[in-house]
Amino acid sequence: MTELIDKLTAQGIRPHGSQALSLYEQRLTRYFSREYRSLADSDTPLADYGIHPSLGPMWQRTDELMAEHYDESVELFDAFLDRRFKAYSMAYYGESPNEIRDSCSTLEQAQEAKLRLIVARAGVRGNERVLSIGCGFGPLETYLLAHWPDLSITSITPSRVQANYIRRCMQDPQHPLSARAMHLIEGDFGAIPVAELGAQRHDLVFAVGMFEHVHNLAAAFGKIGELLRPGGRAFLHLIVSRPAFPQFMDSKDTLVGRYFPGGRIWPFREIPRHAHGLDLEGSWYLNGLNYWRTLDEWHWRFWAGMEDLAGRVLSEAAIRYWNDYFSLCKVVLFAPLEGAVYGNGHYLFRKQAGTAAG
Repeated sequence: MTELIDKLTAQGIRPHGSQALSLYEQRLTRYFSREYRSLADSDTPLADYGIHPSLGPMWQRTDELMAEHYDESVELFDAFLDRRFKAYSMAYYGESPNEIRDSCSTLEQAQEAKLRLIVARAGVRGNERVLSIGCGFGPLETYLLAHWPDLSITSITPSRVQANYIRRCMQDPQHPLSARAMHLIEGDFGAIPVAELGAQRHDLVFAVGMFEHVHNLAAAFGKIGELLRPGGRAFLHLIVSRPAFPQFMDSKDTLVGRYFPGGRIWPFREIPRHAHGLDLEGSWYLNGLNYWRTLDEWHWRFWAGMEDLAGRVLSEAAIRYWNDYFSLCKVVLFAPLEGAVYGNGHYLFRKQAGTAAG
């Protein structure tokens, strides 16, 4: 392992925990803290800047996004994600920066805490019909069916790798996803007809780590509204910025677009402006140091498993790509100003009673 680390270091790929990478991350964090501090916290709608979140297709570049990121081998994701849920989204360590830094939770415990918080805020009762959009490797489904096996869940992912993983879990009688009430759809939510998903059929729609990839917010909310029964609920969990950064909304020019083609980070206050037909019942900003700590743990595990990854799973160029991804996401987004700039947004919406489909 030492020989491998030395070889990668000689190629300018600095491992997690090394003095060189730690210094680099510290300097970048200070730089972006200064940059963000100079930008005003504005509540101005993006439309006032000539950015229209309710125009165009619901998604952009989905096939490219899958090929670039989400359809990497499952062995790679196994190397750094938590063992139980395989959750590829922020874990929850606490509310305040000090609480997050001082938490003794493992990644596995913090991911379960995130799922528990989502479920509590969504008000899951255990007898609902649930739709999960952008389900990833099924962490929310695993948690839900372990606690409420009578739920009826339909989950959607456009990722071939994620769908194949879930299918294997559904064949394992010891796994919560083997419940008969679990239905998996491999496809693009925007392209699946409402009739196939069930108009006004669902009591609760979840979108965890999905709205970062939405191009047209009104179209996404409109379709969710068609799928919810009157009085039904929608719960969103996504990366958000606390200030509005209109100059960062074109994914071709941002860190987000480099790793997630077509992705963007919406301002925290922007999301509810486009949820026509849905009433906002609650919104919460989760401090970004939660994601900084999650990424740092992923980064550590990535390097801890490097001997198995290098050559067999990842080329040298791919190792550089993912190493940069972990570092840059930590220091450009979530570490500056102690997590006050970029974090996660939680939103609970309810469909107005008596609202017709369409």
